[in-house]
Amino acid sequence: MHIESIGIRISYSNAEHLRKWLSSHNAINQSLSFTKEENSLIMPLILSEEEASNLLLTYSEDVYFLIRVFQFEEKDFHPKNLFEAVEKAIPINQHKYIPKAYDMIGDIVVVDIPEEISDYNNAIGDSLCDLFPSINSVYRKASSVSGKFRIRELELIAGEEKCETVHLEYGIRISVNVCETYFSPRLGDEHKKVADSVKQNECIIDLFTGVGSFPLHIAKNHDSIVYAIDINKNAIECLEKSISMNKLKGTIHPIHSDCREAVKSIPKANRVIMNLPGKSLEFVDVACDVLKPNGILYFYHFTSEKSPKKEIIKELNKELTKSGWKIKETIDYRKVRDSAPREIQACLEVTAVPLSES
Repeated sequence: MHIESIGIRISYSNAEHLRKWLSSHNAINQSLSFTKEENSLIMPLILSEEEASNLLLTYSEDVYFLIRVFQFEEKDFHPKNLFEAVEKAIPINQHKYIPKAYDMIGDIVVVDIPEEISDYNNAIGDSLCDLFPSINSVYRKASSVSGKFRIRELELIAGEEKCETVHLEYGIRISVNVCETYFSPRLGDEHKKVADSVKQNECIIDLFTGVGSFPLHIAKNHDSIVYAIDINKNAIECLEKSISMNKLKGTIHPIHSDCREAVKSIPKANRVIMNLPGKSLEFVDVACDVLKPNGILYFYHFTSEKSPKKEIIKELNKELTKSGWKIKETIDYRKVRDSAPREIQACLEVTAVPLSES
């Protein structure tokens, strides 16, 4: 579509310097395309002819240019992010509430929309569908994660009302029910990091497996046995579907049970994964029951961004001591992700031994 607008014509040899100068003054109309002539470039401006003339009086280069009305082609607008996609639908004074992040889980998006712009839930949902054509459903977080199943209420704001999807993570197909199970795509790097540290023929126990992301990553490339425990039946059903969808080198045993009961009938492990950051301390005794001496413990914990590593080590050691164990060596301490303002999810990776081996 052709649009008439104030523009500036200049020779190609002088155009680049002027373009940069005009850009630094935010004078170029970004919605219109430049027009090319045989020896000249015409740049669209967002200024009036008088404003453009006054601005160009301050241009230091002594070159010939012409300012007048030209015809330009309107650019096809393709938003690069959610802000660009939805900014016209939301008043400028509320732009600060537009979400900067969202979770893409398979063909489903889950987004946290502040209450201040809840009137625009559907506009945001539709914009996300336009931004990602492969997305079929958009849900708004309607509550925080809570309960023993670690799930939250979701509200459909665009697309198809469905909860089941398949999420691809480092080539692994993970079945997820976003309404009935806990899953965070932001933990993908952590799943892989832990899996890469596993050795062949080890036994691993995942006490709070969720949909089984850690076991799937481990069994993908390691001839190991993984016992994947979760109290949420829906999560275990997702894991069973995932096992059938992936070609695994190792073996996964999905177990629908409370971990305290499940560990009574499974072998001791070389590694124990404790990814229940809000309550992991409550289950350190369970880990001690099934961890081999000198085994590796992956202890996940919510903590302040400024909380020192030594405080988490102290907390874990205190609980280990109650069960007659202690930290032998700290292998790693790392930030896994941001979990709330000024709060992070961290992983403390240690080897542990019974106190009797001191």
